[in-house]
Amino acid sequence: MLKVSELVKATKGVLLNGEPDRKINNYKIDSREVEPDDFFIPILGENVDGHKFIINAVKNNCSGFFVSNIDIVDINKIKEINNRVVIIQVDDTKKALVDIGIYNRNKHIDIEVVAITGSVGKTSTREMVSHVLSQSKDILVTEKNMNSHIGMPLMTLKLENQEMAVLEAGIDFVGEMDILNRLLVPDVAIVTNIGTSHIGKFGNQDIIYHEKTNISKGLKGKKIMLLNGDDKYLKNYKNPNVKILYYSINDAKNIIIKENSIEFDTIIYDKLEHIVVNALGNHNILNSIVAIKVGQIYGVPVSKIKNGIASYKNINRRMEKITFNGITIIDDTYNASPSSMKSGLVSVNEVKDKRKIAVLADVLELGEYAKDLHLKMGEVFKDLSYDIIIAFGDNMKYLISNAKKYVNKIYYCKDSQEAEQKVREIMKENDIIYFKGSNSMYVNKIVEDLKRDFMN
Repeated sequence: MLKVSELVKATKGVLLNGEPDRKINNYKIDSREVEPDDFFIPILGENVDGHKFIINAVKNNCSGFFVSNIDIVDINKIKEINNRVVIIQVDDTKKALVDIGIYNRNKHIDIEVVAITGSVGKTSTREMVSHVLSQSKDILVTEKNMNSHIGMPLMTLKLENQEMAVLEAGIDFVGEMDILNRLLVPDVAIVTNIGTSHIGKFGNQDIIYHEKTNISKGLKGKKIMLLNGDDKYLKNYKNPNVKILYYSINDAKNIIIKENSIEFDTIIYDKLEHIVVNALGNHNILNSIVAIKVGQIYGVPVSKIKNGIASYKNINRRMEKITFNGITIIDDTYNASPSSMKSGLVSVNEVKDKRKIAVLADVLELGEYAKDLHLKMGEVFKDLSYDIIIAFGDNMKYLISNAKKYVNKIYYCKDSQEAEQKVREIMKENDIIYFKGSNSMYVNKIVEDLKRDFMN
């Protein structure tokens, strides 16, 4: 918990109002979420300047706020509403947020951090690792998608008395990992894979590889990197300054995939152990393997490692299983990349004795690679046994052009509404329906409509 004087120090700001010794407990960047005593940080976005909502935050009884655009803020009116409100003038509110996040991380530098990055699988890996570590330790875990240079400071500001933290690092532009490193200062870093997510922003996979593995520059203490040894980029990574450990699907033996769970054997503390994962998705095998390795690094007993993995459930909209009227829906609509779409399709394909339907929409932010990557996704169906594809989006035309060689029934729809209508027309008992697409394609709305109509 930082004092106002520490916020001023960290940001090199000017205290315009309020008490220097006052302690700040919580921080918000959305004025609509501000509760009494929260500190509001107005962010200048692409379309909206958060300064316009300072007055709303004050009326919601915030403890204080940063301000950089002093000309559009009526300080006198704000003092009339609350003469004790803390007002700190800074040069840049977004930078100020990062600065206080870094300050609090350094204040609690003794708290060890496991950081997780990669093109896909960050969140599910984060959750699996945290389930294992939380069996023995008090840990802080990234909330929701607070993994960027804006979300991460809000997490490091929560560091206080925990024994450890498991924090997810997501990057959208070249150089963002350099910012995150100063916030994270991790002891252990996990890189899940180097894929094509946001490749339209980065340019190519070589740049993505460089940016993701830059997390090594922030390592301290144990200086351990856990890398996916099955990834063609990561398996060749070299860095004499850190200890590199690899994890692989080959670490799992005797894999059994059931309709609601996955079982396999693996070595824990030099002994073969049987693992049960109560969640769908082949990716959860790799997630379990890396979580086991992290558990061993931190001395978590075998029984607690196994209990942690067994307690894991797929989180909202990430291979989430929903059932009604004998129909199984796999909601994998949180977001999409070519590799995550392929992984989800392959995982659902493992389910036997059901008619399989894939409802797919465009994967976005692929730039000039969009056509080729969607063509490759269509080729995936060569080795799968799907009965029906329902697709919409401009780039889905490319996927379909390849998939039609391997899937008998394909329906191309003009939008999500037409796709939803088609799902309703054809779905029947004993179907398993997989939903996937980028967030702004609104595939999740189809799932929500079906849940509303058939589960209430």
